[in-house]
Amino acid sequence: MNNYKALIIDDEHFAQQGLKKVIQHALPDFFVSIDTASSVKEGVEKIKENKPDIVFLDIQMPEEFGFKLFDYFNDISFDVIFTTAHSDYILQAVNQWGCLGYLMKPISISDLKILLQRFEERQNDINRSNKIEIIKEDSEEEVDTENLKEIFKNEHGIIFIPSITEVLVLKINEIIYCKADDSYCTIYTKDDVFMITKTLKEVENLINQTNFFRVNRSYLVNINFAKKIDKRNNQLILNCSPKGGEINLPVTSLGYKILSNVVS
Repeated sequence: MNNYKALIIDDEHFAQQGLKKVIQHALPDFFVSIDTASSVKEGVEKIKENKPDIVFLDIQMPEEFGFKLFDYFNDISFDVIFTTAHSDYILQAVNQWGCLGYLMKPISISDLKILLQRFEERQNDINRSNKIEIIKEDSEEEVDTENLKEIFKNEHGIIFIPSITEVLVLKINEIIYCKADDSYCTIYTKDDVFMITKTLKEVENLINQTNFFRVNRSYLVNINFAKKIDKRNNQLILNCSPKGGEINLPVTSLGYKILSNVVS
């Protein structure tokens, strides 16, 4: 069953009920509700209250012609099917007001089905279009976000590392080294130490710069802070502060070989 709602606006009670019965007989599951109103004024109130998808609108009524309904709304969010016994109004209904269609009284079931099929096809097109637009907007937002991250990293040397409660904003050239600790990683900078919920491999991929080097499984080092290589003990000595503080990091045989080739 659809969730579509309908409103019949007609000053004749028998016309209201007759159209309602025709709809329920021809397409019993098409509308979840079918309401009625006896004038344009009452119809306006019910449209604002119930927000129908389709309004079946009689044209010739004693208080106000059906066309006056449009004067009460700046934005028409519903489709209109005019119902009339007078063919004189058909061109005006279609050309001036751009309705979904019209039904001549007495109502033809085949004509009713054609118009409701047209309505459903239009709704499906709108839904597909909206979904495509949402996907497009989301994709563009993701692309823009990733591009922005790359710009910050490549042009300004800044990376963003999210955690549960905050986002670290780090200058890459101030990172001295990173140390693995199971599924965590500790980042040592010139002025501070940060523990984050990312693996060392994830941090390495995020930084992705040639001056960062894995001296062993647990350490990722910024070579710009390297002071010297201890060949006897297979260690890399880093200069950790302007005051001359140092730290010794173990280097694997492969790491030592690479470093030796670089400096030789």
